[in-house]
Amino acid sequence: MTRRPLFLALAAVLGVVLLAACGGVPRLVPADDSAERDCAARVAAEEAKVRTDRRWTEQDVPGIGAYHEIHWQVDHPSFVCSRAPGPTDRRYQGVVRLAPADARALAAAYTWAPVTGAAPEVWPALARYVPDGVRWQRSADHDAGGAEVVLDPGRALLLFTVVDT
Repeated sequence: MTRRPLFLALAAVLGVVLLAACGGVPRLVPADDSAERDCAARVAAEEAKVRTDRRWTEQDVPGIGAYHEIHWQVDHPSFVCSRAPGPTDRRYQGVVRLAPADARALAAAYTWAPVTGAAPEVWPALARYVPDGVRWQRSADHDAGGAEVVLDPGRALLLFTVVDT
């Protein structure tokens, strides 16, 4: 054997040994599709669930205050079940019934303008918490905090959408 084929053979053996030592051999074997299906089912159930826990605070959505009621959901726009590394963004949307005093304070703290054109998209499962005739207002100042927020101060109702990357 000449030096070149011997070197290539040794490099190949060394590569396989290193791959095995790092746990990479299972990645060479086709994956079990049931694990991916189970993950997709869990994600779909998580996205369908409307939550009412008080996860959202002033730090997340400035001006939200000590709200009376909240309904919110999570959405995973990227495929979170992928084994490949990469971003797994989450989007959240919530409908919040504010305390009247907090709604007035929020309305006074920023400059609000009526939403013109198409109304903000409300996710289907949350739409039942938004009454007919709502008059959304938007504030460019408030949106700078990272959450897109629309407010109906007369109904003390707030809709927020947040992207968590």
